[in-house]
Amino acid sequence: MTGASGAADRSRIGCPRGHLPPASTYRLQITPDFTLFDAAEQVDYLAALGVDWLYVSPILESGSEHGYDVVDPTRVDAARGGREGLEALSRTARAHGMGILVDIVPNHMGVGVPAANPYWWDVLTYGRDSEHAAMFDIDFDAADGTIILPELGEAADLEHLEIVEHRGRPALQIYDALYPVDPATVSEGIEPQALHERQHYRLVHWTHEDWELNYRRFFTIRSLAGVRVEDREVFETTHAEIESWFAAGLVDGLRIDHIDGLADPAGYLAWLRELTGAYVVVEKILALGPGEQREALPAHWATAGTTGYELIAAIDGALTHHGGFFQIEALRQHLSAGGSLDEETGLDIAGSGKRLQRHPTAVSGVLAQLENEAKSEFSSGPLTAEMLRLARDSARGWDRLDEAAHQAIGTDPLAAAEAAEGIAGAGRPVDPEQLADVFALITASLPVYRVYAPTRADRDHFLAEFDGRIDAQALPPLSRDGQVIRSALSRVRSTAQSRIASNRLLSYLGVLLTTADHPVAVRFAQTTGAVMAKGVEDTAFYRYCALTALNEVGGTPADPHSPAALGAELARRAEESPAGLNSLTTHDTKRGEDTRARILAIAEVPGEFAQFLAHVRELCPLDFAADASEVAAGELAFGVNASLAGARPATVDTSFEMLVWQAVLGAWPLGENRIRDYVLKAAREAGEQTTWTQPNLDFEHSVDELAAACAKDPGVRGRIASFDARIRSGGWSNALVAKALQLLAPGVPDVYNGTELWEQSLVDPDNRRPVDYAKRREILAGLPAWQAADAAARSARDYPSLGFWADDAAWETGAVKLALTRALLHLRRERRDVFAAPAAAPLEASGFGAKHVLAFAFGSEGQLALVGTRMPITLADLGGWGDTQVALPPGQRWRDVITGAEFDGGDHAAADLLRLLPVAVLERIR
Repeated sequence: MTGASGAADRSRIGCPRGHLPPASTYRLQITPDFTLFDAAEQVDYLAALGVDWLYVSPILESGSEHGYDVVDPTRVDAARGGREGLEALSRTARAHGMGILVDIVPNHMGVGVPAANPYWWDVLTYGRDSEHAAMFDIDFDAADGTIILPELGEAADLEHLEIVEHRGRPALQIYDALYPVDPATVSEGIEPQALHERQHYRLVHWTHEDWELNYRRFFTIRSLAGVRVEDREVFETTHAEIESWFAAGLVDGLRIDHIDGLADPAGYLAWLRELTGAYVVVEKILALGPGEQREALPAHWATAGTTGYELIAAIDGALTHHGGFFQIEALRQHLSAGGSLDEETGLDIAGSGKRLQRHPTAVSGVLAQLENEAKSEFSSGPLTAEMLRLARDSARGWDRLDEAAHQAIGTDPLAAAEAAEGIAGAGRPVDPEQLADVFALITASLPVYRVYAPTRADRDHFLAEFDGRIDAQALPPLSRDGQVIRSALSRVRSTAQSRIASNRLLSYLGVLLTTADHPVAVRFAQTTGAVMAKGVEDTAFYRYCALTALNEVGGTPADPHSPAALGAELARRAEESPAGLNSLTTHDTKRGEDTRARILAIAEVPGEFAQFLAHVRELCPLDFAADASEVAAGELAFGVNASLAGARPATVDTSFEMLVWQAVLGAWPLGENRIRDYVLKAAREAGEQTTWTQPNLDFEHSVDELAAACAKDPGVRGRIASFDARIRSGGWSNALVAKALQLLAPGVPDVYNGTELWEQSLVDPDNRRPVDYAKRREILAGLPAWQAADAAARSARDYPSLGFWADDAAWETGAVKLALTRALLHLRRERRDVFAAPAAAPLEASGFGAKHVLAFAFGSEGQLALVGTRMPITLADLGGWGDTQVALPPGQRWRDVITGAEFDGGDHAAADLLRLLPVAVLERIR
């Protein structure tokens, strides 16, 4: 399976049969409670809102509400409306001139209920001989031809096995779980336990998953088994229904979930383009490196771009009060060192924050250490089974190298290993578990989610370490992937953590990892994303609790983007991804867009937040367990911990409370259950005070009490209400500016599942709650009707009255956000000429409040301009805009497409441009 090569025009790649990409999308969460038929009933509202394409969550038959555990890829889920529901949605969308984008999941299938997945059931029944054995990524050799199923709660559970009839054939049942039986293994009078021993699978205790599992899974979820879509027959089987959508004209585009899990992403996308000709975007997290340099999407992929996580980090960073961020970080460091917030501690976060701002590596280094520790925990813990699979593939890897490699290396380094200096074992084959340890170190050392296409020259660089006849200096330089691999191996070389990581062994692994299509290289690329995702976004981002709005995938929570970096990201998107999706909220974001906007406002009042935190943690403290490590008091007399000098040893890191109370403030008002569910999930993901598998009941009871206090205790609710009043207007301002930036940025903006009103959700499943479309329809109906119009007719359009923008109810309900969203979605459709050739450039601001301005021109000729507010609370505290001026692009006359206000060209007072709203979007009218 191979992909196309060469650079690509992403404004056209993957677009349906060469047509234009969507002007915008609107994400709909399709569930058994909100079916495709239900979605069809909302199409008229979404069309009136200005949406161009509908974007629906997975709709193939699955075993859950979210749909990412497909059990049968050959049909649309009947519980979600079935094929008839898709046809109804498509008919209605077409009638309103709208397209449809569908989320698909090629990487894995749901196998948690074997009887629900006919392919998995057949493989469990017949093992290697199953007609579907090639569908799943199973290492049969690892367990004597059997499939390991870590499903037992107790080893003694096997005593409860029963032989039952299922669909006219014998099956094994344990409690409410069913497993198939190979008909050839049945004999009269056989006991269930003996029959189990004859099967092509083996039920073991659930804890064996970490090291004994022998099929590829999604991250650490054993109920999601990896699918081998790199096999053409498997691809065609799993995509036949999808192909039929395009043949019937039902669907226009696809979003590809977890592209990093595939063996050959480029080849898969090439096949998909051949099959569908669709507009395609991929879920891919582009890592951010030093100097705010973003990892590039492989240029030859047949895709319009990513789903846009990168834009979230750029927008939120630009809206952050950086000085306030460092004060929040100083508070985090104080609490993480065991400090209290008693008045007698004399904590000075303002002074400490300034010192940290002068030395930002003291912050970024802390997060880097947390990330490395968390990645190592997973690569050497829950993902050990994947490391052992890499070790087994490596042990078989010599025979898959070509003769040139054999001649350069001489003999298989794994057959007679040279042990690390001072360690016994030289001359003996490498122990698989030790080699797995080496892979755990390597995978934890990668700064990106995966590598894709190391070059032949990359391999030659590693072969040169064996063969002096190869002149490394004469070789082309290492590719980006080659540099990533070399850096990871160098890091392992510098550590003594592995007993067998000799230079020869590591050089050999470098050869394997850079040999195109080698099983080890392919497996390694599929595995590292799980280490990165589980270690960083699912663990470290719950342990590092400074300004938590920044803790989003693709972001840098310890180093928020600057306004200049936002400009660079907008320019990058115009150049590299003009048709990729632009997200602000997704089903995977840790916090909804307006929750983050409110948390960002906290950075403007860090001292007040510290006081708030001091009060509420006394009113409803969490029951933290003491850290096992003891720190001498004298070691704390430095930096932000100077106030602890002479105190008792610091043994409890309580910085997690910052995450908790920022979530409460960000999502306020919210009920007891939402608070409890979020805090428990966050704490278990962090894995420091409690875990999913070993819950700390005392700590979790204190979480229950905290959630109850937020809902019922007048003292706690009063503190929350007071602080909420302080940040509310700042949160609204941040939210509207962020939304406008997302909707105008180069690319295709996606409005997620109800976010046209305030969206104060937390992590899933909180962000998948039902949307109240009746409320949205009512608000939209209260606005002046928006008629599609050419440039001349737009001057006569009715806009909301001045009173609307000043109405408290319009702000409280989010009607102002809906009005802004509607105006900019319609702008995207009406001015396709501007967005078809996207460009973005910063505009100059001057005067008293210049640093509070975010301003950009959009379009190849600067036809549109955005002027927005940053750090609004600080600006208000300073008395407002004063003499601040913004230089608009050339043009005699401009109209705000949101409010209808008109302005002459040239320099303009920010106070005039932003009189009604914290953001203005201006269209040049002459």
